[in-house]
Amino acid sequence: MIVLVEKVRLSIGTAVQLGLESGTRDPDFTTAFLMTFREGKCEANCAFCPQARESSASSDRLSRISWPEFNLNAVLENWLPPGQFRRICVQTICYPEVVSDVIDIVGRLRQISKLPISVAIHPISKTKFQQLKDVGVSNVGIALDACTADLFDRIKGSQRDAHYRWETHLEAIDNALTVFGKGNVTTHLIVGLGETEFEAAKFIVEMYQKEVSVGLFAFTSIKGTSLENQPTPELESYRRIQAIRYLVSKGQLDVDQIKEQSNGFITLKIDKALLREALSSGEAFRVTGCKGCNRPFYNERPRGPMYNFPRDLTQEEIQQAIEETKLVG
Repeated sequence: MIVLVEKVRLSIGTAVQLGLESGTRDPDFTTAFLMTFREGKCEANCAFCPQARESSASSDRLSRISWPEFNLNAVLENWLPPGQFRRICVQTICYPEVVSDVIDIVGRLRQISKLPISVAIHPISKTKFQQLKDVGVSNVGIALDACTADLFDRIKGSQRDAHYRWETHLEAIDNALTVFGKGNVTTHLIVGLGETEFEAAKFIVEMYQKEVSVGLFAFTSIKGTSLENQPTPELESYRRIQAIRYLVSKGQLDVDQIKEQSNGFITLKIDKALLREALSSGEAFRVTGCKGCNRPFYNERPRGPMYNFPRDLTQEEIQQAIEETKLVG
């Protein structure tokens, strides 16, 4: 018997855009964010996540964003006309029926929307990736979050009494590439989990060599998680990682041009005038991930600082961000 999904969670911003929550609609809000719903916590146990099995944080949180629950039919009935969104993103938590739930959700979304649909999910089989593609998923994300195997183990794997493994995640990324094709697979890197700048940079290079795009996140501490007392990354360090991700994604930087200093910081073997010009659009400092995704205030409080800009930067913001990298002189 097929059981239809009754409830989903929406990011609070998405709920406001759809008129399901009160608030001012944001003209820069370009992605509709849904999350699979289940009673209780995720079966995974990621140290940073409010959804983690051992987290005491509320189940309606992901990063610092509230995700209230709604009847899926109400969401579909209140869907906005074309032009309001540029992408749909379905976030998932880990539980046995999640693939079936995603297939149902995406199938029903496909009846009312032709927008590209991304799904962020834990490692699943190649057959299940194909099922997602067949129902209308256009992009898939498998979040490594940590940039080394040891750090992954401490944050998401065996040291967290969880079934996630670095090798399994990498295998899932390769399987997703086989099914969805290069350029349609993403992963996440959370900066500030304990990695060095060079480790983050090397990871970024390796992912783009596979033609896997990297969505950058600044670690955000959430009360009730195991990392609630860990600080956010230094903005200048984050700016350097942003610059590297952008240059690597554009084919303008290779790992041989990235040098690790004795103080743990990185420098680049690239002409500083050319570097400033390459960063002059401000694109490097915007939200990264799937095309059309901007995640307003996912990591940031409205008062700042802005780690990832959800909109075009002003010229003043661009120049400040470039200077903050400490890479241009």
